[in-house]
Amino acid sequence: MQVRADRFRKEYRTVDDINKKLISDILDKANELDVLFDCPNVSMMPREMALARTNLEQAIMWAVKALT
Repeated sequence: MQVRADRFRKEYRTVDDINKKLISDILDKANELDVLFDCPNVSMMPREMALARTNLEQAIMWAVKALT
């Protein structure tokens, strides 16, 4: 039986200072977008904005995971 690479990492990679800064920048930009999603017209399109927030959260999760 062939052993696969660890698909479900038990340990995170060491994150260097450059990637730590990049993660911080990504999270800052995500927060800026989240604030913009609180526009006055949200009451007219709550489902769409909820989907936008969910997909923003997912995008940030994957971006951070790629760096850790």
